[in-house]
Amino acid sequence: MSFSAEFPFSKIFLYIDSSIETLKQQNLKSFLEEKIEVGVHIKKDFLREKNEDGLEKEIAKTKVRNKRKREFKEPLPKEIEIEKKIIKENKELLGIIYDGHRLVKLFRNLLDQKEKKNHTIIITKRLVGTLEKNEARYHIRTVINSIPSIISVSGIVEGPAKPRKYYFADENEKEGVLDFEPMQHSDERMESAVKSYLLQTIFWRLEGYPFCDREWCCLKNSHWQKDVIKNQVNGELCEEHEEILNKFKKSTC
Repeated sequence: MSFSAEFPFSKIFLYIDSSIETLKQQNLKSFLEEKIEVGVHIKKDFLREKNEDGLEKEIAKTKVRNKRKREFKEPLPKEIEIEKKIIKENKELLGIIYDGHRLVKLFRNLLDQKEKKNHTIIITKRLVGTLEKNEARYHIRTVINSIPSIISVSGIVEGPAKPRKYYFADENEKEGVLDFEPMQHSDERMESAVKSYLLQTIFWRLEGYPFCDREWCCLKNSHWQKDVIKNQVNGELCEEHEEILNKFKKSTC
C-alpha cells in the first residue's frame, strides 16, 4: 500500500531575532521552501512585533529562579525594565534562562489564528531550559518542539555538553583538551545547525517525533557538542526521512 499524507500546514511563519548576525534569512527561507514546498513567511523579532502592555512582565515571570526546581515569583521592577530593554533595544541577555514550558505557553497566546493553524517557528538568542519529572535540574535546550516551536542559537552553543575533561581543565589548557572546534556564538556554522533544527520542528509536526537514531542524520538528538558538529552541522537527512518528505510533497502536487 502506498504512503499518502498531506502536510498538516500550508504555510510556515519564521520569526528570526534580527540581532542574530550568523543567520541569513533568505537562506533559511529558500532551504525550507526547497525541502517541503510550502510558503515561508519571514518575520523579525517575535516579541517586538507582538509587543503589548504588560508583556515584559509576563516574560520576566518565566525566568528560571532555581535550576533544580520549577518555582516562580513576581518579578522585581528592575527585572521588568531589563526585559523591556531586551525587547525594544536588543540588549544582551546576560545568561538568563527561561522556562521553556512557560515561554511556549506565553508565545502561543500571542499567535494569531493563521500562525496557530500553520507552523510557526521562533529563532531566538534567549536561553531556554526545561526541567522534566525524571531530571534533577534544568537542562538548556537547543529546540523546543511545540506550537510554536522555539530554536535557541544560544542553546546550540551552551546546551550540548563538551567532554567532561574539558570542564576540569585549567582555563589556558581547555583548547588543547578538544579535538574539534565547539560551536561559538558568532559561529559561521550556526546557519547549518539551525537548518537541521528547523527540520526537527517539521518532522515533529508531521510525525509527532522529531529525532532519528541513524548516524549522520541531521535529526539525530545530539547531547554533546561534538555530535552537533557531526549531525546538525555536517549531517543531512537520512534516506528514510528524505523519502518521507518526498512522499508528503507528492501528495500536495
